[in-house]
Amino acid sequence: MIDHSPSRSPFASDSRPPLPFAGSERVDRVISDLLADPTQLGRWRDRCDRLLAAEGAGHLVHDLPVRADGRTAALESRPWRLDPIPLVLDTTVHGWLSAMVVERVRALEALLVDLHGQRDLIRSGIVPPEALHGSGRYRSDAVGTSPRRWLTTYAVDLMQTADGVWHIVGDLTDAPVGLGYALLDRSVLSRTVSHLMSAHGVATLGRFPAAMRRALASASEEESPRTVVFSGGIDHPSYIEQAYLAVQLGVHLVEGADLVVRQRRLWLRTLDGLEPIDVVYRRLEDRSVDPLEVASVGNVGVPGLLLAVRSGGVALANAHGSGVVEAESMRGFLDQALAAIASPTAAISQIVNRGAAPMPVPVMGDRGPTSAGVVLRMFAVVDDGTVTVLPGGSGRVLAPGDDPSFPTACLAKDVWVVGAQDPPTTTWRLPQVDLASSVPTRAADALHWMNRYAERAEVAARAIRTIDAVFDQDVALLTDDEGARVTSAERILTAVLRSEQPSAVLVDPVSAIETAMATAGSGLVGTIGVMLTEATTVREYLSTTTGRVLEHLARLRGRFDLGAPDVDDLDAALADFAAIAGLWNEGTVRGPAWRLGDLGRRLERVAVVLDLVEVGLDNSDAGTVDAGSPAAWSIEVVLASLESLVAYRRRYRSDVEADRAADLLIRDASNPRSVRAALETVVAHARAAGWDEGERLATEAIGHLERPTAECVEAVRPLVEEMSSGIVRRWFSAPVNPVPMAPTGWW
Repeated sequence: MIDHSPSRSPFASDSRPPLPFAGSERVDRVISDLLADPTQLGRWRDRCDRLLAAEGAGHLVHDLPVRADGRTAALESRPWRLDPIPLVLDTTVHGWLSAMVVERVRALEALLVDLHGQRDLIRSGIVPPEALHGSGRYRSDAVGTSPRRWLTTYAVDLMQTADGVWHIVGDLTDAPVGLGYALLDRSVLSRTVSHLMSAHGVATLGRFPAAMRRALASASEEESPRTVVFSGGIDHPSYIEQAYLAVQLGVHLVEGADLVVRQRRLWLRTLDGLEPIDVVYRRLEDRSVDPLEVASVGNVGVPGLLLAVRSGGVALANAHGSGVVEAESMRGFLDQALAAIASPTAAISQIVNRGAAPMPVPVMGDRGPTSAGVVLRMFAVVDDGTVTVLPGGSGRVLAPGDDPSFPTACLAKDVWVVGAQDPPTTTWRLPQVDLASSVPTRAADALHWMNRYAERAEVAARAIRTIDAVFDQDVALLTDDEGARVTSAERILTAVLRSEQPSAVLVDPVSAIETAMATAGSGLVGTIGVMLTEATTVREYLSTTTGRVLEHLARLRGRFDLGAPDVDDLDAALADFAAIAGLWNEGTVRGPAWRLGDLGRRLERVAVVLDLVEVGLDNSDAGTVDAGSPAAWSIEVVLASLESLVAYRRRYRSDVEADRAADLLIRDASNPRSVRAALETVVAHARAAGWDEGERLATEAIGHLERPTAECVEAVRPLVEEMSSGIVRRWFSAPVNPVPMAPTGWW
């Protein structure tokens, strides 16, 4: 990290930095090592793809518009790919660039203070009133406000032209995007070419999140401020970045529905009630933060948030109104304004000639190494006057003919700074409130349902795999006993996926089972899809390993969409489900989030066991069934679907019997797949959470387990449904975005 206080601009006409790509031996050596083996480069690119996918990078999209017709820019989501060849900067060049960033952010801070305060720039004619008020980014409600600082985070896009001169493409002051991508890209590339990074002494980024936490904390006057990352949710183009930043900062990722304003303060809706929030690191643009004061699209903001800000009840980083710097109408006056309000050295020329040729840098193309222009995005955070610049950044490759403001190549670059010595490690601790037990209601809800859908999808996949494998091995079973097995298979698949009952067995049993399997496959695709959606919304709660498993499962789901699931794909999916369950149980802190997630899994397990017992065991406590009969086959399928067939054979060493199967699946506490085992866990969770209703209902359900199977199913099922409804009433039924309250007579 670089902390500069420069006295002159590195971009002054008499102070041009050397070319970072052709004028530095250090850079040349790094590039030479990277390009030494084109085949190896291809393998590195593939590894980057896999690692990014594991982090949810299938959702990574450009934050900038994409040129659609060469003249206009259309907002369009595009996949983001990481180039294994980084953008390499010599430490001298990066130092000069960093000094410019420091100057720039200080000048912009002074500019924002003036535009929302004395307005000397308006009175002097340097900034025409129409340029400011007609910008569409100027917030009149921010005039007269006095935030501790306007800019806590800052980013700037730079481009070096072919003549070696650096230009500013644009400033990002509203909700600067890209820092999370830069940290994520570095994490991926460091796991891919760590040997080269070590050999060439690439500056590390690991200390920057601490500097960011410090900067965010200093935005508030509280000694130990509660800080959240304010996200636009899963539909926001940079959601993955937002989730990644929340993890790196160790704070909650929240959406508008998680927050509410009460008595001029901002509160987080958690499982334990409302908790105060002191600092909001907003990842939403100005226009989206408060629908009561700014016309916004979508239900993403918090009604009354700006009231709380003006009342001093919460601090925004960056402050409301800081986005005016990015307005196109201000672009032509920005240099002169900065020069007037700060110092002559702060006037750094932006790109004038949009057709200027960029300096080409090595890029890994589809057919091997090539070259292209790159826009460099640098990042800085401000902490009580100290500006800390990220020792790296994010590079975005330009396609031929691109406007530097609108890259369309969809290719990102990590940025390496070589030749610098990392600063000594310093110990710094922020007295932050422990939020480990403070779980946003929305997140707990998503984790609960993620686990419920995971449980049912796992059983469904095992049922489909069992039935498909049997019929593939012995087609004659389709015609035996007048299609009784086909009928049983349809009933089992229908029950496990809770789909509509089949009308009747078709005349052709082969067609009947093919139809049943295709329908089941479609149901499984939908169930997995819901599970993945819920998981994506709480990505910050899941480990990287879990992310990799989910990404693999998403790819399998894509193959399921092509037709009836393949047995090998189903086996792979079952391994993924087992991994997810294991990672959740062994890798999640035993707090409210884990408890509600596990409650979801246990209740769904009870429900699915009851469903399968009802249709597969024929609701009967009859004794021995004929070996090889449709009835015996149905029992075996149910046992296999519930991962209990091996346990049955080891325990009873006999042909299957309905009563013994029911005993194993319903009453046997030693079987983790049984109803009793699941309900006893529910009792423990309910008692730990102080959920008296749940403990009572689960205990009552356990009391019914010794009844005959049919009566047991009939008695327990409504109790499970009541427990499910009770969870929603107790933890998840709070109103979304309630109307903000103010003292009487204030509104």
